[in-house]
Amino acid sequence: MSPEAVAKRLKLVNELRRLCLSLANSSAGREIMRKNSKNKIVQRTAKALGRK
Repeated sequence: MSPEAVAKRLKLVNELRRLCLSLANSSAGREIMRKNSKNKIVQRTAKALGRK
């Protein structure tokens, strides 16, 4: 991959990461965590966010 392609990919990954974190911290994200607290993916996300 060219340096420009790598830079573009890193920028997109960073934007996606920030979007996911903002969604997880939103009221909808908190509601999902509350309703589905036994779900393994929800538990993994909560752990990654420093919860529980």
